[in-house]
Amino acid sequence: MRSDWTVTPIAPAGGAIIGGVDLGVDRSPPTLDALHDLLTEHLVLVLRDQTLDAAAHVEVGSRFGEPYVHPFLEAVPEHPAILQVLKTEEDEATFGGEFWHADITFESPPSSVSLLHSFEIPPLGGDTLFANQFLAYDTLSSGLRRMLDGLEAVHAYPDLDVEIGRTAAVHPVVRTHPVSGRRALFVNPAFVSRFVDMTEAESTPILRMLFEHQTREEFRFRVRWQPRQLTIWDNRAVQHYALNDYAGHRRRLQRVTVMEIPDGVRGSASADGGTRTPTPFGART
Repeated sequence: MRSDWTVTPIAPAGGAIIGGVDLGVDRSPPTLDALHDLLTEHLVLVLRDQTLDAAAHVEVGSRFGEPYVHPFLEAVPEHPAILQVLKTEEDEATFGGEFWHADITFESPPSSVSLLHSFEIPPLGGDTLFANQFLAYDTLSSGLRRMLDGLEAVHAYPDLDVEIGRTAAVHPVVRTHPVSGRRALFVNPAFVSRFVDMTEAESTPILRMLFEHQTREEFRFRVRWQPRQLTIWDNRAVQHYALNDYAGHRRRLQRVTVMEIPDGVRGSASADGGTRTPTPFGART
C-alpha cells in the first residue's frame, strides 16, 4: 500500500474505506496491484470521490478479472460490460431483486469481483449489506464441514430452464479462494435451489439452514453510499444485499463485474469498448 493512502476498517467482519486514491488520475499497475492486495485482506473496499468514465471503470475492473458482458441484461451505451443499476422514484423493486447473493455465479468460472460506481444516491437509505463467507464456513461444526466439502450445487439463472444446459453451472458448496487459499461457503438463495445428484425437496432443508447461517449478524457489515463512490467487492468471499428503504427517491449506479480467469487464459474484453464472448452457459468446474 502507498504511504499516502489511509485504510479505515468498517467492521470486524470486513470492509475498509481507502483514502488518498484517485483512480481518475492514477490507474498504474502499482496502484491497481495495491488495491488488489487490500481487497484480498478486507474483502470490500470503499473509495470515495472517484470520477471514472466508462473506459476507466472497465480498466480498473480488468485488474481483477475479465469484464463480463451480461447475456440477459442491457448494458449502458458507453460500454457493453457496464450495467446500469437503477431504481427510479416510481419503482418498488430494487435492481436484481431482494436476495442475498454473489454476482454471476451461474457461469463457470464464476465472477471474481464487482465494482459499483455511484451517480445518484437517495438522501437517506439505499445502503448495501455484506456478509463474510469465510466466517460463515469457519463457524460451521466440523461434522457439517466434512459433509459439505463433498457437495456441489447447481447455480442457475432465475426463471430459466436449467435442464437445457445453457443457464447453469456447477460449483463446490465449499470453494477455496484462488488468491488467499481460504475456504468459503459458496451457495446463495438467488441462484441455488439444489445440490448435484439431489432433488430440490432433498436439498431445501440443508440450503435453508445454510442461507440463514451465511448472513448471521456477526458476519455482516454495511456500506453507506455517497455520489461518485466506487465500492469493490470479492464475490468469492462475500454476499451482498441492497436495502430497499428509500421509496420515492432515485438511486443510480453502474456496475462492472469481472470473471475469474483460468491460468494462462485471457479474454478479449477491453477498456476501449471491445466485447468478449461470455463463458458458455453450462460449462462445469
